[in-house]
Amino acid sequence: MDNVNADTILRRFFAASGHVQHPESLLRYERVQGHLRDYLELVAAARLTDGEQELLALERQFGTETPYVQVMGARDLLHALPDFLAAPHLLPDFHDRLAQISVASRLAQWLCSRQLVQREDSWEDVVLTRAAAEQARRSPAL
Repeated sequence: MDNVNADTILRRFFAASGHVQHPESLLRYERVQGHLRDYLELVAAARLTDGEQELLALERQFGTETPYVQVMGARDLLHALPDFLAAPHLLPDFHDRLAQISVASRLAQWLCSRQLVQREDSWEDVVLTRAAAEQARRSPAL
C-alpha cells in the first residue's frame, strides 16, 4: 500500500481521469473536484475522531488551509465517500450531480485497484459508496 495523503491521491485520480476531452466535461470535473475537496475540509473533517481533529489543528498551526487532504490518507478518503453522495451534499445541477456520483464511484474503485487501501479492511466503505451512489441516482432530484 502506498502511504500518500488525500491531496496527492485526488491529484493522481483526476489526472488519470483526464481522458475527458469535452470542455464542458472538464469544467464539470473541476467543479466536482472542488466540491469534494470542500466537503472533505468542512464536513468530513468535522466527523473525525478527537485525535484526528487535533492532528488537523496542529497542521493548521503551520498555516495549512487544507489540513484534511494534507494529513488524511486513502482510507479516510474512502470512508468519506458514502456521505459525500448523501442528499444534502449532492450538487444542485443535474449534470454536475451525475458527474459527482460517477466520480465518487470510480474513486472508490480506483483506491482499491491501485492498492491504496486494503480491500478486506475497506470493503464496507466500498459497498456503502456503491449503495450511496445507487441511492443518489434514484434521488427524486434526478
